[in-house]
Amino acid sequence: MTPKFLRGYLQVFRDKGLKEGIKAVGLPVAIGMFMFFLIKGVVLYILLPYLIAKGVFSG
Repeated sequence: MTPKFLRGYLQVFRDKGLKEGIKAVGLPVAIGMFMFFLIKGVVLYILLPYLIAKGVFSG
């Protein structure tokens, strides 16, 4: 579920760690990745189950 343009950056973080990853890709990219995964997590694990439990998706 990760966009193609982020896969290369994620590999840098996995290989080199957080500090070296931020140095390699830049702080704005690191902040953007953090925000992307934060929003993705909130939608998948909090908002979507809440809406399903509330019955929003049942016709």
